[in-house]
Amino acid sequence: MNHKRTHSLSARMATLATCLCSAFFCVTSAALNRSDETRPQGPYLGQTPPGATPQVFAPGFISSPAHEFSCSFTPDGKEFYFTRKDPKWGRNLILVTKCVDGTWTEPEVVPFIQNKMSFEPMVTPDGLRLYYTTERPMLGQEQVPMTVWYVERKGQGWSDPISPGYLLNPMKAMFVSRTLDGTIYTTDISRGPGSEGIVVAKMTNGKYGKLERLGPPINVGSQDMYPFIAPDESYLIFASRRPAQNSNSGLFISYRQPDGTWSEPRAIDLGRPAGLPFVSPDGKYFFFTAGERGKSDIYWVEAGFIEKLRPAN
Repeated sequence: MNHKRTHSLSARMATLATCLCSAFFCVTSAALNRSDETRPQGPYLGQTPPGATPQVFAPGFISSPAHEFSCSFTPDGKEFYFTRKDPKWGRNLILVTKCVDGTWTEPEVVPFIQNKMSFEPMVTPDGLRLYYTTERPMLGQEQVPMTVWYVERKGQGWSDPISPGYLLNPMKAMFVSRTLDGTIYTTDISRGPGSEGIVVAKMTNGKYGKLERLGPPINVGSQDMYPFIAPDESYLIFASRRPAQNSNSGLFISYRQPDGTWSEPRAIDLGRPAGLPFVSPDGKYFFFTAGERGKSDIYWVEAGFIEKLRPAN
C-alpha cells in the first residue's frame, strides 16, 4: 500500500470535515453569545407589527449584513424558515428558528438539506410538507444547478428529503406554492432564462397531472414568476416584468373570478423593488425580499392591500 498516498487522502478528508463543521459553527456560534433574555419572544419573533410602510423583519436576528431572502412560517406561527447566504459559506442555506416556551431559538441550518446549497423554503398551508429548491440531483441523474425536493412532517421534525420526480425535475421548476387542496403553483424554468412563466399542477385521485401554463392575463410575455397562491386559491401574488405597468415593486396580484379565470393583475406598491412573496398564515402580514443585490433583507408590511386591490363585483 502507498502509505504517503493514504496519508494525503486522510489529510484531505480531515480538512473537508473541518470545513463542513466550520460552516455549521458559523451559523450557531452566535447562540453561544446570545442569552435567552436577548433572544426574541412572542408572536412574529417579538417584532412590533408594521403598518402600511414596509419594515425590515427582525433586524439583527433574521435580517443581517449577509444576504437573506425567501421565507415561510408554519401554520401555527411557531417555526420560521428562511434562506441566508453568508460570504463565509459561499452558498445559500435554509435556516430555521422555532418558538420554544415563548422564546425563539437561534437560527440554525436545517438538517435535511445535508449542507447542500438550498433555498426558497415554502411550508404548505396544512403544515405537512415543506418544498425547497436545491442542487441535490435526482437519483440516477447527473448533477444540475437546481432541483425541487420536499420533506414531510414527522413528529416535531421532518422526514428525509423526497423528490417529486419528473413533475418538477430536473431544471423544470422553482419556488413552489401550494393550496389547501394540493394544487401546485410554481415557476416554469424549463425554457431557459427570460422565458419563465407561472405553471399549475392539479391533483386528481391523489396524483398530479402535468404542469400547465396559466393563460392571459397571466404569462403575457412578461416573465411572470415566483407565485404565492392563497390557500383557498382566491388570489395569486407574483413577480413580473411588465414594461407597460407602473409598479414600484415588480409584484402584482390577481384574483380568482367566479368563472375560474384570473382578473387583470394589479401592481402592489411597496415603494421599492421586491420579490419572493409570502403571506402569513393568519393573512395579516405580507413578507417579501428587497434590498441591494446579494445583500437583501426580508421585509414585512400589513396585508391590507389584498382586499383594497380586489376588483368590485
